[in-house]
Parts: sequence; structure tokens; C-alpha cells
Amino acid sequence: MFDKTLDVQPTSKQSIKQACVWMARLWADDATEKDHLACQVWRESAAENEQAWQQVQQLQQRFRLVPDPEIDSRVLRQHKSVSRRQFLSYGGLGIGLGVVGTGYFSSKAINSTDYATQTGEIQDLTLADGTRLFLNTATRVDINFDQKKREILLHEGEVYIETASHNVPLTVVSREGVLRPLGTSFSVRTMDKQTRLAVYQGRVQIQPAQSNSTSIIESGLGADFTRFSFIQDFVADTSNMAWTNHKLAVANMPLNEFIDELSRYRSGMLRVSPELASLTVTGVFSLLDTDRILKQLTEILPVRLHSFTSYWITMLPV
Repeated sequence: MFDKTLDVQPTSKQSIKQACVWMARLWADDATEKDHLACQVWRESAAENEQAWQQVQQLQQRFRLVPDPEIDSRVLRQHKSVSRRQFLSYGGLGIGLGVVGTGYFSSKAINSTDYATQTGEIQDLTLADGTRLFLNTATRVDINFDQKKREILLHEGEVYIETASHNVPLTVVSREGVLRPLGTSFSVRTMDKQTRLAVYQGRVQIQPAQSNSTSIIESGLGADFTRFSFIQDFVADTSNMAWTNHKLAVANMPLNEFIDELSRYRSGMLRVSPELASLTVTGVFSLLDTDRILKQLTEILPVRLHSFTSYWITMLPV
């Protein structure tokens, strides 16, 4: 069991993830001075970035997985013991340690994840009871099935579920609450301070973790909720499920929102100039090649890409 006294509560989860990416990059054999400078620029660009960097450093020292990426690169090559992908996954564990939401999560070791995807990876699984489970990018889940319960614990990320008929009810647990589907297909996505549910068939009951109230969301609708209450409901857009086919489908989405969504599927940082705030994106894009998506944007919009490194790209007006 990890030390639960470790304080890993960054201003935003995204900053912690970016800090992990930068640390992994600087740890690589081919890291250049330009990479180190880019990381320094990122750290100095926002207070939360520096805070996240320091927290990842602290996490690194606690786990003793990798050396400090700022020391001599020759020493780094002599001491590496885990892969860059492994370090990124451990960074994700550090994020989870700071946000224990319900009793389900506090009672289970965070490193007992049954299924997980890395950034940009999507998995399609069939569980023991016949339930179909899609895992979107950077997702971690535990599966607890026995004769008395069928339970999916969503630690982070996003899942799409097509439930199988069974005499034992299925529950999905996130930090913010418990979902009880009633013969249905639906998606659940964890966000910084809330969970998002979208129902595409059947119905799903929501019970926030620290509330006795419940609400049933019907097919074609969705809802955002926190541990304490419901925030808002909305019409579920089936195009949002394109990711299960490795696609990103959008219609008139503001460019900055599109880039935020695309950022979920690639390592590094993507930024958009404020001058491009009025631009929107419409189309279907393959998530199998995010570099190609960026190039396509320069072909359909009056934008250009400025790459400080392959991990730091800014979109600018032409």
C-alpha cells in the first residue's frame, strides 16, 4: 500500500500529467538542451506548472523509481531502471493518490488496477459476464465480479459500457458517486471536479457519493455530477462516441476546445493562440495519427504550427 500521507494535490490534473511527460522526456537518452529549455519555459509559464513539477519530483523521490532528470545525462543512463511508459503510468498513480472520493476507492490499493490504457491508447474488452467495455485514452479501472456483485471502479479516464443481461445488478463507481445502469449502453468520464454520464440506450441511476438523493437519466440524455449534487443535464450526442472507433467527430467545435480534446490523445503540450478564439472545427479525424490531425487543421483553417519541440506545439494565425 502506498503512503497515503503523500500530498499530491496539484492545481490541475493536466499539469501533473504534463510534468510527468516532461520528466520522462528529460530522462530519455536523446533528450537535448532544447528539451531542457522547453521544460524550463513550461515550468515558468504558470505557477501551477512549477507546483506540479515539484510534486512529481516529490513523488519520484518517494517511489525511488528514477533519478533526477536535471542531473548529468551520463549518470541518468547508468541508473535507469524502468521504462518511460512505466514512469508515466506511475505518475498517473500519484494523481490518484490525491483524490480519494468514496469508500470504494479508499478501501482498495491504488496499484491494483485491472485494466489501464496509456495516452492515445483505446481498448475494447469483453468481461466475464458478457459486458462490453471500451477504455478511452489514459483510463484505469478495476473489475470486481462475483456471485453477489458486478462492480466496475473507474479511477480515471473514460469508459463506454454495453451491459450484458445478468441476475446480479451492475454498478459503476467513480470518485463522485455510484451509477446503476438498467439494461443500457452508456459512457462515464471522470473530469477534474466532476463525473460526466451520457446514456445512449436504457436508463442509468446516479447517486452522488455524499448525498442520499438519486436521479435517473433516460436514454438520449446525460448529466454532470459531483460528490454532493447534480450540476447539469444535457442531450447526449452520439458523435461523442466516435472515439470507440478511434475517431474524433466534431461539428462547429471552438478550436481551443478541439485542441483540448485532442490533447487527451497525445503526450506533450498543445496550445492555441488567443487570436484564434473565433475559429471552429467540423469533421471526422482519425485518432490513430494525431500529428496528421494537426496537419489537417493547417489545411482547413488559417493556422500554422510552431513546434518548439515535438512535445510543445503552439497553433498560431497564418
